[in-house]
Amino acid sequence: MPGKDKVLPHSSTMAPPGTWLRLLWENGGASPAYWGKVARILIPTTLAAPLRIVERLRWGGAVARVEIDKPPVFVLGVARSGTTHLLNLMSQDPQYAWISTFHAAVPTFFLTGRGRLKRLMDGFAPATRPMDNMKVSMDMPVEEDLAIANASPFSSLHALSFPQRGEWYFNRYCFMRGLSARDLKRWERVYMEVLRKATLDAGGRRLVLKSPANTGRIPHLLRLFPDARFIHIVRNPYVVYESLVHMFRSVIPMHQLHSITEKALDDLALFLLRETLQQYLKDRASIPKGQLAELRFEDLERSPLSELETAYTTLNLPGWEAARVGIESYLGGIAGYQKNRYAIDPCTVGRVQRECRFALDTWEYLPPDGPSAAVSWASR
Repeated sequence: MPGKDKVLPHSSTMAPPGTWLRLLWENGGASPAYWGKVARILIPTTLAAPLRIVERLRWGGAVARVEIDKPPVFVLGVARSGTTHLLNLMSQDPQYAWISTFHAAVPTFFLTGRGRLKRLMDGFAPATRPMDNMKVSMDMPVEEDLAIANASPFSSLHALSFPQRGEWYFNRYCFMRGLSARDLKRWERVYMEVLRKATLDAGGRRLVLKSPANTGRIPHLLRLFPDARFIHIVRNPYVVYESLVHMFRSVIPMHQLHSITEKALDDLALFLLRETLQQYLKDRASIPKGQLAELRFEDLERSPLSELETAYTTLNLPGWEAARVGIESYLGGIAGYQKNRYAIDPCTVGRVQRECRFALDTWEYLPPDGPSAAVSWASR
């Protein structure tokens, strides 16, 4: 893919060397143009090996004994649907803990690295996320799949490094398709260790978790946590598709180890949108009554407190009044934030209508320009 290879840290830099060697072997190595990037990954993660050893020796037993007795609250939705915004709102509730940027960046030794290493990494972190200019800090909540990617090869986020096999990674680790029983157990082991370590670090507080990939693996999450709560957020698929394309074009250049065309990235974004929405509609009936709340991004943006209070009531979550205080303060702090704006052209309208008609019908979404755009394009 043409574009600038931005010199920012690869988000999976601290995956263990063995994980990186497996990824490179499975994907045929890196293209010569990216050998320098591979070196910038392998050198620091190899130097971090002593920290991993110390972590296992000092904390391994304590982590293994952690019981997650408070079922997590999972935020579901296609990437770019407002899942980050919803997670940030939920994280203002003092009863919850989450996977932080620091947890996700160094999941194999964050208990050992608390303090000095965390402060050091905060100083080197970019000020904002490249795809949407949201602020970054080591304490902010992020998706647990980033921690999985920095601990193992079992994450869909490795599609960022090897986008030419993006569908393969999404199928296996978003939708759990084609996984052997052995690899499924490996994924579960890594996933549970990430959650146990975060629970230990938070003193046992209940976890609120957001990974778009979770939207495609609801049956597996219910098997692990039968009493879990789920909040699904949906947004206009036309806008989500354009935002996914923008995200891929912004983020993949700083991660990719093989070249890929922009057309292939656009196709990958559409695949992820379509498959995630289809899988959610297929699986949502498996969630027991009282354990699923469904929101629209547009409603949450317009009336955040009302929508969240309704979700708390639907899910029988305690503590709304305490949560409300923090949420109101947070909303006041982001009042001036400007979202990216996307022009929805006829090509986008046509692609989304062809591939995601089922979702447009289910949630009754029209192109942002209004019904005339949908009618005129659909009639061609």
